[in-house]
Amino acid sequence: MQRAIRALLGSRWPLLGMLGAFAAVVVAVVMAATGGLAQAALALLLGLTLIGLVVVGASAREAEQRARRTEKQVRSLTEAIEAVGTSVQAVAERQNDPSGGPLAAIIGAQRLDAAVRHDELVALHHELRADLHATLTERQLAELSALANLYAMLGADDEVPAFGGFAASPRTVLRLASLVRRLPADALIVECGSGSSTVWLALACRRAGKGRVVALEHHELYAERTREALARHGLDDIAEVRDAPLEPVTVGGEKHDWYAAPQWNELRGIDLLFVDGPPGSVGPRSRFPAFPLLAAALDDGAIVALDDAQRQDEADIAADWLAETVDGIRLADDEMVGRTRFFTVTR
Repeated sequence: MQRAIRALLGSRWPLLGMLGAFAAVVVAVVMAATGGLAQAALALLLGLTLIGLVVVGASAREAEQRARRTEKQVRSLTEAIEAVGTSVQAVAERQNDPSGGPLAAIIGAQRLDAAVRHDELVALHHELRADLHATLTERQLAELSALANLYAMLGADDEVPAFGGFAASPRTVLRLASLVRRLPADALIVECGSGSSTVWLALACRRAGKGRVVALEHHELYAERTREALARHGLDDIAEVRDAPLEPVTVGGEKHDWYAAPQWNELRGIDLLFVDGPPGSVGPRSRFPAFPLLAAALDDGAIVALDDAQRQDEADIAADWLAETVDGIRLADDEMVGRTRFFTVTR
């Protein structure tokens, strides 16, 4: 009978019990209002009894569900323990085999394979270490040493645009900054492109107490960032960044996009020319016009530096510069520092 009632009511019995309790309370209120106090008390007692039954029934149902979950977990744990016991017994039986059995063969093969792989990894490690020591590590140490030397020499006391990307390397900038000390008192430094090198060259001029820097920049965002960096260091009176949009020009029978002439055609007496732009993305041999167009403005003995000379386009540009004479002005090959090739102007 109880199961039949439970099957009929299902999970609706708590709701029905609460409805019955509510109905009993309503009856009690009505009886009390009409003067039937005894009937009201009985109805109220019935409502409270129904509420109690609902609470107790809910607690019992929850306890039953927890018991079922616990029983299921215990059953799963028991099965797992039995499986582990079976595996341990199987391993013990194989270990008791005088020949070691299949398990010994498997372990032996794995040990042999591990030993071979270990030897291969050790050999590969030594090979990679030798390669890194011969290439990347020494180059990186040289750049880090140059960067530390720059800060020690010039004492930048605020943020300087970071090296990397299109920027000149620390080794190149260190050499350029060192050359500033050898320039005349009224030295003019011209840079094709702007960035961290512009700030460092201006710092070198301030430390040496001579020289000024003019940077030509076709990218407005880079120009503004460089101006902000110069302002942070109080170098506005030493260096200027000129907005020089690219315009078509024909040099040596080649068509190029190069810096607008009004931004550089009045420059004279250049003692150091650093060619780090336009970038290669502008076009092949994009830096070739620098020497032919600025040759007349170069002083005798001036230094010309061509960055990224390890690339084929720049290597070809360097060869062409060395092979030609512009208005009686020639370039003599000097040295390679990092990825930058240096030349000396002769008349």
